[in-house]
Amino acid sequence: MNRRGSLSGQRALSILLAALALSLAAPAPAPAQFDSVMRSSGAAEQLRLGVQAYQRGRYAEATLLFEKALAYSPGERLLQYWLGRTYFKTGFDETALRFWEPLLAESSCPPFLRAKAALIRASRDLPYPRRSYRYVEVARFEGRKGGTTFFQRPSAVLPRPDGRILVVAHGSNELLTFDSSGVIRARATGGLAGYDRPFGAAFLPDGTLFVTEYNGDRVTRIAPDGKASSFGSKGRGPGALIGPQYAAADEDGYVYVSDYGNARVCKFDSDGNFVLAFGTKDKDSLFPGFESPAGILAARGELIVADSRRKALYRFDPSGNYLGSMADGELHFPEGLSSWEGGRAILVADTDRIVSLDLETEALREVYRAPGGKARIVSAAVDRNGNLLACDFDSSAILVLSDIDDMAAGYDVEIERVYSDSFPMVTVDLRVRDRGGLPLVGLAEANFYLTETIRRTVQVDEGGKAALRTEETIEPVAKLEYLGAGNLSAGAKTVVVLERSQEAAAMAQSLRRAVGEVYEAIQARAGSPPALVTAGTVPALRSQGDASSAAAAARAALESASGRGRFDLAVRLAATTLLPSGDRDAVVYVGTGYVEEASFSGVTLSELAALLRNNGLRFFAVCAGEASAPIRFLAERTGGAVYHASRPRGMGDLASEIAGAASGRYRFSFESKADTSYGRGYLAIGAEAYLYKKSGKDELGYYAPLE
Repeated sequence: MNRRGSLSGQRALSILLAALALSLAAPAPAPAQFDSVMRSSGAAEQLRLGVQAYQRGRYAEATLLFEKALAYSPGERLLQYWLGRTYFKTGFDETALRFWEPLLAESSCPPFLRAKAALIRASRDLPYPRRSYRYVEVARFEGRKGGTTFFQRPSAVLPRPDGRILVVAHGSNELLTFDSSGVIRARATGGLAGYDRPFGAAFLPDGTLFVTEYNGDRVTRIAPDGKASSFGSKGRGPGALIGPQYAAADEDGYVYVSDYGNARVCKFDSDGNFVLAFGTKDKDSLFPGFESPAGILAARGELIVADSRRKALYRFDPSGNYLGSMADGELHFPEGLSSWEGGRAILVADTDRIVSLDLETEALREVYRAPGGKARIVSAAVDRNGNLLACDFDSSAILVLSDIDDMAAGYDVEIERVYSDSFPMVTVDLRVRDRGGLPLVGLAEANFYLTETIRRTVQVDEGGKAALRTEETIEPVAKLEYLGAGNLSAGAKTVVVLERSQEAAAMAQSLRRAVGEVYEAIQARAGSPPALVTAGTVPALRSQGDASSAAAAARAALESASGRGRFDLAVRLAATTLLPSGDRDAVVYVGTGYVEEASFSGVTLSELAALLRNNGLRFFAVCAGEASAPIRFLAERTGGAVYHASRPRGMGDLASEIAGAASGRYRFSFESKADTSYGRGYLAIGAEAYLYKKSGKDELGYYAPLE
């Protein structure tokens, strides 16, 4: 990849740039990413003000300034580019593309803009198009290399929300933590006693980890504070275990363990107390009994358990009652199970391949097959960045698999904000997303490359006469420093949107209680209470307050509710209130859960999703009833989740998910070598991100303070 060179149009601009460098009578020109001479001083000044407003997160103001500049200087490419950026940030993707169409039609259009436009077009599809199901290996974490052994026989892989990867190494008796690039960052061997052939693991929503120990016939519970305890003992009685292998946790905090030696599944509460066991042959049930219970998954209020020897998956309710079988006889030797595609499907580690099973249609599809069938894949899961991670037990390796379509699309890199008040020291906020608009997390300094455009005026000889010529080069930034990822702002800002409709009024008691629980949980985790927007006919923003004042406001709003509330306008009001967004900011809807897409009139559902997604705002819903399709769509497209208002565990998990989220934002600083032209020169920078043979790029500009 060419990382150093000249920008297009520099020869045509050289004479003009040289002349303007000698005079400050008019604002400096702004060629940057596009061939733009900005002959109108009025347009140049509006551009400078608009760029500064954009860099402060005032996107509506920036839009007006760029529109005014375009009126001064119609057809300016740089202004069209910036207008597309501002409309993108305000959720109007279609309008952004209209401003970029003239640029995209030119052969000189920068590749990064073509890629960005392609990603926007792909994201408009409703629903988001399924992947191609053609996964290939893009990286491998080797347990052995040369004469060095790093780990042996990985048996479980658990991707973490921050991009890290927890791996249970059965053969080397340890838990390993990898970063997203495959570097081992931590090891845990189980303290003084040590793990005795750990095999499976499961996390509760609060971060509590359960690790099964195959030879130890026990399960180790590790609390979020690191305190460890064990339960279970060798035997066949209630709560006893023989060779526990796989583990899973449900949203209510129960843990399920495949008790291999007893051919059953044991259920424990969050403290490790035995609840029940199921899966043995029962003459009163159609279930034939487990022969070789393996992977377990809690999905849609049910338990799905793989039986390796029977080559099938079996469904049970949380009380262990048999509900039916799936893929009976269609599998090779199924072991680990994990959730996929937002819970609509599951992944099955099927020895020499990975298959997906659609939970609605029960259609089975092969996702990946090991070359030559030489593998024993015992666990597979999707990480936060859309890659599949698989444990090849016999080869002592972790495979990283990526969809072919994703590899072609690359990443969406966005230079979101440039802070230049301390010029020449410059700070840059970057956001990296996948092709679905979800954040790419866990990157480090080695995954990025930043450049800036440097203009130099040199004296040359032209036919025996001295002349000035301006040259532009793209150079690596100087003194680059990585300042952090996903921790750019303290705490999290949240706006609660309370449905204010006749239907909501009928559920007033449940919704008031839910609002109070949401406020208490978020304030405890984030340190500050949310703001409240009431979604009535005319949505209204109320000031922040504690849980009791929020409950009182909810009571007043619901008592005066009439007709159907304006969900669309209320969510947009909540989102714009949060701009410029922080790293973990979120919108939390509390209501009946019923929203008709046909009721949208102020803004479309796709525009609402784009506003949230393009600014890194996640949408959560707390529903007293069944969540409708628009609610689930917004949660899925923004990386949020849907909770039931009466869930036994309360709203602590919601607050934890908001406060502990990784945003996909990264911050860098560098020392600029660019000439600011006394603060009127447009300074261009570029940023690239790389991970697992995929990359993305963005370019933007900024102004230094006026001198």
